[in-house]
Amino acid sequence: MTSISQEDLLSMLAEELEAARAQLEDLGMKLCSNPAVAKQHMSELQALDYVCQRCASVAAILRSEDMHAASHAATLESITGRLASLIDGLSASRPH
Repeated sequence: MTSISQEDLLSMLAEELEAARAQLEDLGMKLCSNPAVAKQHMSELQALDYVCQRCASVAAILRSEDMHAASHAATLESITGRLASLIDGLSASRPH
């Protein structure tokens, strides 16, 4: 089994989140293009958009040189609180 660095693993995870975000965004756009669906499921479509934003924000944190600082600068407040302790742990275990 090939060993992979933590940096490479985080980068690969960020890429997966970006790919998932793109797929969800495409789905949301297709659903929004149908006026009946958009009207009937507006709150669900907004939730889908929020998930896309969360994916993008987490991917940006994973790609950051300083994940701790990036987690505090995240644009979605719900992410900053939940990730603060996780990022602190990851940052402490990273070689400097």
